Amino acid sequence: MQLIDVAETVIHGADLQRAIKQFGGEPQQWLDLSSAVSPYCWWSEQGKELSCPVSFIHELPGIQPELNRAIRTYYGHEGLLVPGSQRAIAELPGCFSRGKVWSLAGTYGEHASCWKKAGHSVYEKTADDIRQAFNAVANNNHELPDMLVLVNPGNPGGERFSAAELHGWAEQLKQRQAWLLCDEAFMDCTPDDSLLTQTLADNMLVLRSLGKFFGLAGLRIGVVFATADVLQNLANRLGPWPVAGHSLWLAQQALSDESWIAQQRSRLKDNHALMAQWLNGFFLAGKSNLFFTLKFPNAERVQTFLAERYIWSRCFKQQQLIRLGLVGDDACKQQQLQQALNELREFLL
Repeated sequence: MQLIDVAETVIHGADLQRAIKQFGGEPQQWLDLSSAVSPYCWWSEQGKELSCPVSFIHELPGIQPELNRAIRTYYGHEGLLVPGSQRAIAELPGCFSRGKVWSLAGTYGEHASCWKKAGHSVYEKTADDIRQAFNAVANNNHELPDMLVLVNPGNPGGERFSAAELHGWAEQLKQRQAWLLCDEAFMDCTPDDSLLTQTLADNMLVLRSLGKFFGLAGLRIGVVFATADVLQNLANRLGPWPVAGHSLWLAQQALSDESWIAQQRSRLKDNHALMAQWLNGFFLAGKSNLFFTLKFPNAERVQTFLAERYIWSRCFKQQQLIRLGLVGDDACKQQQLQQALNELREFLL
């Protein structure tokens, strides 16, 4: 038996140790804005006062009725719990026969990578490309994919697709026995824009995550919404007990915490507005409620400039983009970012 080489992994944020190794400093000196995870963490504010029942640690994990109710209440649909939406992104390509896949260009790199690894023919398309293609189909002069993979809002570009637009595309795809997959990892701040506000078409799949909005990326827990046969196929690929019992219990508590959720949406909006003021004058290439994306002639040099001031960002080299997550309410961290941005303006003159 021989080892089979696997394609290189996609580079991501949340790699602060790499930054420390390269630029020095202690972890507490750094402001890590690389992952776009909320600076406000449900666990640090609510969870520490809770006591997880021993059964969720001692026994093999199972989905409790209370968690299913919490999912239904928060998202409006029943879904399949997965060990992070990333695991669903990796496994879903194996649930479908090989075909032609369109993936939103320049977005979260795991989507295109995982479909390619599974043997599909992947074509990266801009939002304008996709819209033009669907408009052209009405005139019977353009092909459509077997699977359309979108991120809404786009990451890092901040592209937006309305629910009406996506439902219309899904209908066109359904006529060709094709599918639409939408990753809504950054949708929690604007739930009215989600596909989950309506009944999903049979050829729609939606991914959600507790990592970004709830600040619970370490729990590795997400939810997939689709028809029962798709979810069963994915569950079979995930195998038994894919999500840890402790993560399941914490997810139930977080999804049920209505007052915290309302507070989170309000303060993220305020923090976003504050950072928008500090970033005035830079070329804004995209944004969502949890990040800003800036374009520079030399994004790598800008990332290094910020890192020398112990601010870690996410650099998208091919697009010459820098993505910054929100800074939060810490006055020292806010001052650190403001000062670095002012120095960056002078540096770029």
